[in-house]
Amino acid sequence: MQTILNATYKNGVLILDKKLGFDKEGKKFKVLIVEKEMKKVQKGRFFELLEKHSFELRPNHKFQREDLHER
Repeated sequence: MQTILNATYKNGVLILDKKLGFDKEGKKFKVLIVEKEMKKVQKGRFFELLEKHSFELRPNHKFQREDLHER
């Protein structure tokens, strides 16, 4: 799942502008920080690269290092 949310950093805490659903409770997330003031060209290029190199995994996917080396 990929979601883009706005947040404010204050007193050492990142505060989301929108609450996540109950199903997210207790889960860990990777967070990518992009400053809102980033130049539009840089921002556009960044999100193009992100989209180009992103893909969906099956919900029950388990990473197997051996499978990676077979390719």
